Amino acid sequence: MHPDVSECERCQRLLPLKQGKCRYCTLLLKETEVDVSGIALVGGDQLWFGRELALRKSDRYLSGARTSGRFKAKARRDRAAARAKRPTSPHCIDPAQLQLFPTPPRDWGRLNPQDDYALTPKANLLLRDLSDYLRDQGVDPRLGGAATLRTLRVLTAHLGAEAPIRELDVKAIAALGDHYKGRRMVCFLRQRGILKPEPMHDAELVRARRVAGSLPSPFAEAVDLWIDVLLGQGSRSSPTLASGTIYSYVQNAHPTLKSWADSGITDLREITKKDVQAAIMGLPSARRHSVHPPLRSLFRALRRERKIFRDPARSVSLPTAVKLPTPLPSDRVRGILIKVEDVRSQFIVALVAVHGLVHNDLPALLLEDLDRSRGQLRVRRRGRLDHIVYLDELTSELATSWLRERHRRWPRTGNPHLLVSRVSATDEAGPKMSTEVTKTVFERVGISARKLRGDRIYDEARHTADPVHLMRLFGLGTTTAMKYITAAHPDKHPDPIQA
Repeated sequence: MHPDVSECERCQRLLPLKQGKCRYCTLLLKETEVDVSGIALVGGDQLWFGRELALRKSDRYLSGARTSGRFKAKARRDRAAARAKRPTSPHCIDPAQLQLFPTPPRDWGRLNPQDDYALTPKANLLLRDLSDYLRDQGVDPRLGGAATLRTLRVLTAHLGAEAPIRELDVKAIAALGDHYKGRRMVCFLRQRGILKPEPMHDAELVRARRVAGSLPSPFAEAVDLWIDVLLGQGSRSSPTLASGTIYSYVQNAHPTLKSWADSGITDLREITKKDVQAAIMGLPSARRHSVHPPLRSLFRALRRERKIFRDPARSVSLPTAVKLPTPLPSDRVRGILIKVEDVRSQFIVALVAVHGLVHNDLPALLLEDLDRSRGQLRVRRRGRLDHIVYLDELTSELATSWLRERHRRWPRTGNPHLLVSRVSATDEAGPKMSTEVTKTVFERVGISARKLRGDRIYDEARHTADPVHLMRLFGLGTTTAMKYITAAHPDKHPDPIQA
């Protein structure tokens, strides 16, 4: 008897086994795995011929390897038959149906992959259009665009393609895992006019309101009023601060307000100048200058809205050490353009290292601001006059090379900004490029954009003692220009005692 003879777990015969089954049962299961012809019997086996007409005893079937030929064709016919039997989703939206009440958020986390519904003809047409859109963007629908197509297939199979698709549903499905993506799909649906955008919410303001709500009632109401004043919504008109600045103010003032509430103070009208001084001086030196401005802004806003009688933080001041700029070592600046290879990175480095642009100015540059015929670049800065940069020969060549590279990679992009990334170029809304892209460039260089800009201005200040020249060349303010002149020419700075 064969040494490996055992009882087959399927037919219970004593035969040599592989993975618990004899050769006959293994071949039979392979033959009837895709039962398109209906040869598998319930409770028994189909009779087979022997000898030359017996089942082929190929090791491919026994090893579990992927087979081709008639087995692959049977599998395709089986999948086609299964697709033909799929029902239409009962949740398909009728575009003529009126809305009785706002639709609550759908819970796509309970999505069952087994609920594979049939697509309507309009949904199939929409999928084909999305495939063409991805090809125009240089994305292969079978590889990089497969996750995007899968997201649209799930949405249209459950909801249909007759009604607009909500952006909230697209993002909810894209958050389920890496095999779903929705960024390119949102751009496609927006371009087709069948996207229902989500309500615009400023995340920074939402977080600021949430921090204010965590305080006790009198303090929470005061902070909410303070946020309204910073947004220009007070009793008198005032300039509006950026949402990031408002959140930073509220976040930095929160620990001090919380400690006052825990100490038994029930109203901000009870706060005195000594309380403000004690709260600020009790902090580490690195934290004092981040807490002092928010507290002054808070009490100034409450005083203007007549919620308090006096401003206890008005006369509280902190000494500030003026740090003069210092040049970078020449070995760190030498060969800086060689450290980056792509044209966009070299153009970004040149704008900072040669023309002293601010890091946050780069993503906001527009295509219309670049005038190559005159060699000029306009820099728009909020609340200030536009700054005109006169490009040198190297930066002009890099700008031309970047425009060629931009057109080669994204010939159909409608983004109005001069600098674009792989994400912003394919977004039909035309957003600014993320600052993380420029941060990555200077991380590869090994020098921060702020230090590189400061070194360029300092080098120019060493060749001239005229602050007006620095103001015109780099768009500096009076105080900043004088700071660089003082650092570069300490002997020309007037002595305040002898003046």
